[in-house]
Parts: sequence; C-alpha cells; structure tokens
Amino acid sequence: MHFSPSSLSLRTRRILRTAVAGTAAAGLLALAACGAGTTADTSADGTTVTIVQPDNNMGWSLDYTFSGMEQSVNTQATLLKKPYVDTDQAGVQAQDMATFEPYLAESLEVSDDGLTYTFTLREVTSAQGNPLTAEDVRWSWERKFETATSVAYGAAGPVWTDPDEMIEVIDDRTVAFTLTDAGYGTEFQALLSDVLGEVYDSVWLQENATDEDPYAVEFSAQNPNFGFGPYEVTDWDPATGATLVAREDTGLPIVPDVDTVIVRIVPDSGARVTAVESGSADIAENVDPAALAEAAENPDVIVPTVSNSNTYVMMPLVTNKAPFDNETVRQAFAYAVPYDQIIDNVFHGRAVRNGSGFLDREAPGYSDADIPEYTYDPDTALELLEGAGITTPVDVTLTVSASDADLANTAIQIQSAAADAGFNVTIDEQNQSQFNAQRVDHSGEAYLLRDYAITMAPGYELNVYTVIDGANNLADWNDETFQELKLAGYEYADSFSEEAGEAWAAAEAYWIDSSPIVFLGQTQPPVLLGSDVTGYAIRSDQWMDYSNLTVED
Repeated sequence: MHFSPSSLSLRTRRILRTAVAGTAAAGLLALAACGAGTTADTSADGTTVTIVQPDNNMGWSLDYTFSGMEQSVNTQATLLKKPYVDTDQAGVQAQDMATFEPYLAESLEVSDDGLTYTFTLREVTSAQGNPLTAEDVRWSWERKFETATSVAYGAAGPVWTDPDEMIEVIDDRTVAFTLTDAGYGTEFQALLSDVLGEVYDSVWLQENATDEDPYAVEFSAQNPNFGFGPYEVTDWDPATGATLVAREDTGLPIVPDVDTVIVRIVPDSGARVTAVESGSADIAENVDPAALAEAAENPDVIVPTVSNSNTYVMMPLVTNKAPFDNETVRQAFAYAVPYDQIIDNVFHGRAVRNGSGFLDREAPGYSDADIPEYTYDPDTALELLEGAGITTPVDVTLTVSASDADLANTAIQIQSAAADAGFNVTIDEQNQSQFNAQRVDHSGEAYLLRDYAITMAPGYELNVYTVIDGANNLADWNDETFQELKLAGYEYADSFSEEAGEAWAAAEAYWIDSSPIVFLGQTQPPVLLGSDVTGYAIRSDQWMDYSNLTVED
C-alpha cells in the first residue's frame, strides 16, 4: 500500500513544503537505486534527517502489532514523558527511568491515599486538527482493552483495569484514573510515559469506524495520522519507507529541531553502515555488532554505548515438558552457557553482562541481595545433574530464528560448550513465523531471542514474562511462590524506595535461582550515527525520539 500526500488532510497538505516534496522524493528514489539515503540537508525549510533501517513492519499502535513502533512513538503522544539526561558519551542521552513529567497533560494531581491520578490536559491538537479532550483519553483506553489484537491489557496488568471502572471523564480537559492499589502508582506513571500509554484522536477514528471495525483498528493500520505527537506521516510505502514532517502549532511543550525525517528500508546491514559512513544517511538502525565494533574506530561516526542497556539476549527454558520441567536441569543448563565467550565472539564486545538478573541495576532502590551469579562452569553443571540422579548427556533442542544471525551463532557457541557440561544440544532453525508461534504456544524446549521491557519499573519487569498462563510467559513457568514474592513489592507506594527494592530483589533472586529464563547479557544499541547528529536518546521502549534529534552545521 502507498500512503501519499493526496490522502492527507488539507492542513497536512499545507505544511508539506516544496523542499520536502522535491528533495525527499529524490532521496527516496536514490535509496531505491543504491541502497543508501539522502544526505542531511539544512535549509530555510528546516533540517532533514535520513534514517536507514531493515524492514521492521511499521506499525502505528499496539492495538494490532508489536513491531516497528518507532514511527508510532513520533506520531503519537502520551500523558507523561520520561525526561532525557546526558550520558558520558557526547551527543548521546538516556531516559531518566524514575522521573515522569507532564506531556499531553499540563498537570497531575494525586489524591492523599495515592489511588486517584487526576490529569489536566494541555490545549493540544491532533494531526487532523481536533483538540485533545478527556474523552480521547477514555476512548483510547477502551479501544486498547476491547480490541482482540491489543497487547495492552496483558502487558499493563495488574496496574490497568477495566477503563469503565478505572477512568472518569470530569470535563473536557480533566480526566481521572483510580488505581486499585497505591503501590501501583510508580508503574502506572511509567506505563503512561511509554508506547502503551499513547492517546488517539477518538473523533477522527470514530468517524471512520464501521460495524465490522468498531474501533477503527483496521482503518488506523492504514491511516497513521490519528495521534497528537510532534510528527505526521506525509508519505508511506511499507515496502520502501516513510516520510514524517514536524507538525506546526501542536500545543506540545516540545518543538522538534528536525523538520523532516526520511525513513528508508535498506535490508543489508553493511549497506546501512556504508550509507552513514559516506554521509548519504544520518542514522543506521539494527546494525550487526561486528560492523558496529569496526565502525567505532571511525571518527566520522558515533556508536552509542551505555553502561546498562535494556536489550537482553535471553534463553527461556520451557517448563511444561522434559527436560526443563526439572528445576535442577534448568540450573545445570544455566551453568552450561559460555557467557563471556558469546559476548566476545558473537557480539564483539558490544554486549555486557551485569550479573544474571533482569532488573535495572541503575534504578533507585535497586538491590542485588542473594541473586545467584551464573557463570560458565561445566563441573558444577555435571555435579548438579549427578546429584539429582539424572543420566547424561541430557538431550536439548534449542530453537532459533533463521533470520537472526547473531542468535544462530550464539546457539552454536552454546551447543559446543554445553557438551562438556552434560548436555547434547540440537539446534533447530525455524523461519520467523514458526519461531514467533512457538514463543506463544510454548511448544519448544528452549529458544533464544532478543527482547526488552517496554517500561523499566521493577514490578513491570518482573511481570512481563511471568504472568500465570499468559501468552508472554516465555517459559510457561507458573510458580505461585514467585507470584507472592512479586506482589510484595507493590506494598510500597514508591517502587523505587529501598524497602521496595529489597522486596523486588527477593522476587528476582527466586526467579533467577529457578532459572525458567537464562539471561545471557545485555546488548548495546544497534545504532550508528553520523558525527553531526546529537540528541539520540536511549529509551526503555527501544524506539528513537525524532523530536530530540539535532544536526549540527
């Protein structure tokens, strides 16, 4: 499908500048021809940035997809926003994961009992020119909960409940959320700051709803300008890319420096690197670790590096069948993984291993008390298996996606090293659709994937892969003791307090000790920037905020 300016609102067409229509279109043609991108161009009409990325299945809301949400993050907006702070690397920032500032909201008032959050909304307009109202907020949550394809309910539970019970529209510019537990407050604000909390233009979507599509989900999958964010889409073809233009007079507290963003699909990682190094593109995404390690030596590019990435390489050990229905076997296999070797040989140092856990170690109140530390130790693995009376070698099938070369190589490293630890590993490479299916139906024995927590509130991080009988319970691990330990953290109003940190640590220690998921390490951002690009911010949801970018002359 091709999304062209002719299908846009009159207001959108007015701001589509001649320079954008000419230069950007020419850049798209050049990219199609050579696999590169247009050069950054600063003119009287503003700054243009070109981004090259693989096909990530661009999506416009979490109601129908979990892929390619970067463009959604920039066309949509949320009630709250986590501020950016400088890192040790010049030009690179990161989110303050524990601070939440008004964004679509003008102000927030919390009741004395910590249960009711009342938002006063800014005077903001959508891409269709409609003013933001409290009904937009309420209806957006109704759509998230009533749409069969939405991931919002499962991902945000237990903090978010039925919107009819949780949300009250007080007047056009005032909306209140009432929680069932004051201990959910930190996580609630975090969720409102990320992609799950996007607010939609309910007026425009309802005008385009049908009996078959009552929440205009199918409509919005093909018509992306239903948000209140800083950008709108002026051109989109799923096969080649998109063009986004900064909106004027939105009412938002942020005015983008980058006027136009051209996103071009370039499947080959090497071609994406070449595009940035040659100056024909400004940013490359999803770059191979080996290429990033080599590019780091080039003074004309920036390879973002952080101390505590939120992107994990993980190996769920599915607990509903042998061999990993046995906790001892899971623990032994955790000692059979050559962690340091994988970081060096597969990720070329572009990964770190901050212990065996999953929680954000840089979060206020974090505690690592009693969390087991798994290292490659084949002797310990053999001792565990022998002590449990388990005959070796233990046969294990390890599933990987054939389209992910890094993880396929990781599987080979595990296969080789685990042989000395009493395991006979068979690697099963599947196409992406088969791989995605077994992630949900829990039909595999063990598998490798790269994933992250959208929101880095401790309760959310512990909940995201462990909801009993949940589709995203990667290891199908339904442990009541863990659930009780996890809920204990919600007894504290501030999830980042030291007291809450001790409770979260107890839950994490139990989880890691039982080893339903083995965390191999945290990978660095797979991003390459031109040396004149600043304001790239590392976010918990992994998507880039175009409104924070600048390009220096």
